[in-house]
Amino acid sequence: MKRFPYSLTVTFIAAVVIIATSNGVSAAGQQLSESANNVVGKDQMLLAQADTSGHKKTHAGKKPLVNVDKNGVILKGYDTVAYFKQSKAVKGDPKYSSKYGGATYYFASAEDKADFDKAPAKYAPQYGGFCANSMSKRKLADIDPNQFLIYKGKLYVCTAAESLKEFSAKPDVKIQAADKNWEFYQPPSNPGFRRYLGG
Repeated sequence: MKRFPYSLTVTFIAAVVIIATSNGVSAAGQQLSESANNVVGKDQMLLAQADTSGHKKTHAGKKPLVNVDKNGVILKGYDTVAYFKQSKAVKGDPKYSSKYGGATYYFASAEDKADFDKAPAKYAPQYGGFCANSMSKRKLADIDPNQFLIYKGKLYVCTAAESLKEFSAKPDVKIQAADKNWEFYQPPSNPGFRRYLGG
């Protein structure tokens, strides 16, 4: 007779522990889910801001993802060819302009424009003109056109001097990560991306 209440008490305590543990796991899962939703929300906001160039849509109605101003100008109007030829940031002139990949490029001279028009992919900045170091962390960030690196024949621009320093310290590692992350932001090659955006 004495054993019955003791057994009942042990069973009751075990049941309470199981229920409490399961509620804790559920709450933690819900908190994790809410945290993930917050991250998604931030990425959607960044993408929405980046996707307001007003340029012609491509790839089944999707605009190319490029870092442009309200007039559709990339690199804040700096001459992309000058980075290669002069190894410095040179402000472009709207009278020498070309369109490529959903962006308008300005050049400092007719010669730079002609060079670009012959091989635009050679001169276009990587990752649509977004910060290369941030892209290595799967983030979209604006740039300072004076913070750049020409590496293995490609132009990488960064947000600030610290960002460029971090990117330049291990360029091969950073580029490998950034290239992979950039694929995530490419709607045509990633059908899941369209679902992620609700498209």
